[in-house]
Amino acid sequence: MAKAHLRMLVALSILISACLPAYTQNQEPQPAASLSPSSTASPADPEDSTQLVLIKSPKPSYPIEAERQGVQGTVWIHLLISETGDVEKTDVISGDPDLARAAQEAMKKWKFKPYIRNGKPAKVSTKMSFDFAFKDNITESSVPPDSPANASPSPAEAAGTPDGESSGSPAQRLRISSGLAHRLLLHDVAPTYPLEARRRQIQGTVVLQATIGKDGLIQNLKVLSGDPILVKAAQGAVEQWRYRPYVLNGNPVEVETTIKIQFHM
Repeated sequence: MAKAHLRMLVALSILISACLPAYTQNQEPQPAASLSPSSTASPADPEDSTQLVLIKSPKPSYPIEAERQGVQGTVWIHLLISETGDVEKTDVISGDPDLARAAQEAMKKWKFKPYIRNGKPAKVSTKMSFDFAFKDNITESSVPPDSPANASPSPAEAAGTPDGESSGSPAQRLRISSGLAHRLLLHDVAPTYPLEARRRQIQGTVVLQATIGKDGLIQNLKVLSGDPILVKAAQGAVEQWRYRPYVLNGNPVEVETTIKIQFHM
């Protein structure tokens, strides 16, 4: 099985379409600390930028050791971008160390269109993500990503109160069944069986509690149970999953579900 694993064709999945909205829609780029406070800034110029525009993005190489070990996962990097659009500094926020170093080296060579604020080029900081996955492990759904799920769950599929609605108790995130969540899955990355787990003949099920944001992206993963070696492989895959937004009463809502990943030799 190890030889078959090494023969696997590997491709880095850099989901620009997924990571760009993270700062163009949900997180407005913030001025670097060296700029004047926004409270003293002049009124916004009509030509001011509304989003960062990436114009050059060389891809990182998959780290050899990470490839050999079958390591997958999402890496988040903080970027400081100069007035000319060059990446001035990178800092790792989260992710596997080997994958993070590869992402950093690539992102240092990235180029953005200068960000205009108050009519002038300005330094900005933002965070971006890379998804590292083996090509053969990726499955895409044929369902259009902009086709939201209409929330008409049975009592067995959903429970709780969505954020923003209350029945006298604190707001509670809407919970949906694992089966319903699976039907919403658009982008699935299968975990690889860790080599160490194979050598030690470790098998079992990893149970994760996932929070899925209004945009269909995994916002948080909590480990409920599982062998630590298997947990790392499961997390590295599941954190890259993407779903159709779950819609309730015409509005996308954040949901919580349970994901079970089985490892059997």
